[in-house]
Amino acid sequence: MSQPERRLASIMFTDIVGYTALSETNEALALSLLEEHNQLLRPIFAKHGGREVKTLGDGFLVEFPSALEAARCAVEIQEAFHARNLRLTGEKRIQLRVGVHLGDVEHRDGDVYGDAVNIAERVHELADPGGVCVTGQVFDSIRNSKEFRTLALGRHLLKNVNVPVEAYKLLLPSETLVPTGAPLEATRIAVIPLDMLSSDQQDEYLADGLTEEVISTLSSISGLKVIGRTSVMKYKGEKKGASEIGRELNVGTVLEGSVMKAGDKIRVILQMVDAKTDEQVWSQKYDKKLKDVFAMQSDIAKRVSDALKVRLEKEQRKLIERKGTENVDAYVLYLRGRYHWGKRNEEDLKTAIGYFEEAIRKDPHYALAYSGLADCYTLMGVHLFMPAKEAFSKAGEYAKKALEIDDTLAEAHTSMAGILINYNWDWKGAEEQFRRAIQLNPSYATAHHWYSVLYMTTGRLAEAVEEAEIAHVLDPLSPVVSMGLVQVYLFSGRYDEAIDEARRHLDMHPGLVVAHDLLIHLHVQKGAFGEASREADTLEKISKRKAEAMAHKAYVEVAQGWKGEARKLIDEIDDGPGTEYSNPTIFITVWSMLGDNDRAYEWAGRSLEDGKVAFPSLRLSPDLVAFRSDGRFSQLLAKANLA
Repeated sequence: MSQPERRLASIMFTDIVGYTALSETNEALALSLLEEHNQLLRPIFAKHGGREVKTLGDGFLVEFPSALEAARCAVEIQEAFHARNLRLTGEKRIQLRVGVHLGDVEHRDGDVYGDAVNIAERVHELADPGGVCVTGQVFDSIRNSKEFRTLALGRHLLKNVNVPVEAYKLLLPSETLVPTGAPLEATRIAVIPLDMLSSDQQDEYLADGLTEEVISTLSSISGLKVIGRTSVMKYKGEKKGASEIGRELNVGTVLEGSVMKAGDKIRVILQMVDAKTDEQVWSQKYDKKLKDVFAMQSDIAKRVSDALKVRLEKEQRKLIERKGTENVDAYVLYLRGRYHWGKRNEEDLKTAIGYFEEAIRKDPHYALAYSGLADCYTLMGVHLFMPAKEAFSKAGEYAKKALEIDDTLAEAHTSMAGILINYNWDWKGAEEQFRRAIQLNPSYATAHHWYSVLYMTTGRLAEAVEEAEIAHVLDPLSPVVSMGLVQVYLFSGRYDEAIDEARRHLDMHPGLVVAHDLLIHLHVQKGAFGEASREADTLEKISKRKAEAMAHKAYVEVAQGWKGEARKLIDEIDDGPGTEYSNPTIFITVWSMLGDNDRAYEWAGRSLEDGKVAFPSLRLSPDLVAFRSDGRFSQLLAKANLA
């Protein structure tokens, strides 16, 4: 063995986005793309003095003598693949993530070891698909070079790294910055829940409702990135400073304040704070009648955009100045409805429906209230609180009415897109609705999250990952958005990242059923059957859908090769009490893994009729390779307009 040698080096990690999932669905294409990828990369490494240390499945570990050459190499790699991908479509495109770190490494027997290698491996995971992420050490080495442009991504805690790592996005020549006069970090803003300074708890809805309305108004400004409602609501009642909130949500600006209500009058006091310095940027007191609340929201949006030097386009000005209704009673009822809708359980959804219906009786032309009803029935159908077809039929009627009244509501376009996905299977129409919604409100996390679901449904995994990650950036504490990210990471073979994200949310929400569900599948993929079995036991205890939970136990057994035990268990629960409102995917999975595709396709056909089929899993789950190889799979896709 050679003597170990230590020296300073720049370490690059690369990998192909979605390669594992592609290899499961189309191994021949995956191998062909991998060979083309290798042939394209190796000459670029050599051109910049890179030494290929080793290949890592679908990626490379490369050492460079200088950070400057490593950065140049990373940019050239991504530009080369960008040019290649412009000529191609769908699965034939290759997207990479590239990470670069500069640090002390140990050379031994041709390989490299040390913290620097681990940091490089982890920081590449922060890169966007088709992007480059570098550490602060690399940034310090290239910051004075005019050939590079960077965006600060803040400090990140990386797995197996003891201290936070400063990360930067290396902008490619083809990328453009958001055209604002303020630093990009400042344009990431969090609206903290307004404090209700009233002894009457019945007025609590007003503070939460106004918070949501301000978020919605600011979100229509394309130069801002506004953190979603779910994430900021975690700070309700907490006394955290702007700098602490800024670090936790990775925002540069915090908007906070209070509300006081007396009769038909309200007083709202707001202040905007620089999260980096805790300095107040501006403050404003509004003494208004409830009927003037729309003008107040418009003024807040203009003050925020002026302070952050974000230009308001003509269409955006129209959006923030619009009034949803002239009827104050209808507006108050709408706020009450949104307050209960945000809780997302069956009882509160039914309460929200009542408030939205009453708001419509007060003002039959109140588009937001129709949109609220559509959202309620969408969730009722998604969570199987009522038959899916009935729920989505109602949701479709209300979303259509909202759009007839006001075609500029991003929420209504998103609701309609969700219905087109779940009920009509109109994938092209849904994509058009999502694009319009995001154009109207670029910071609407739900639109990006559901758009990711559409991409998974149509088999476009790389785009699904991108949209899921955008949604997560916009609403990082939302369990719904985060579990969407976990699912797409599962399908992409990024199991460790998915497990970390699921556990992060379980620390905050121990009873989050979907997190335990996904962890069962993730542990099975990693061969950690003991962990999977423990998660299945937990799921059985906390889930209201006992048949579905028991099916997960059968899944763990069949994954270990215990087909007899699994078949006995699945036979006991299949078609028994409690299966009617279960998610059919787990039953499809277990029967297929047992080698009984006839039973699997019986479940698939039934779920297709009931409108409960989960196409993302059927298309992309690593457990359903045999199911997809059956000739009936193409027929299933054809019935859903996916062939």
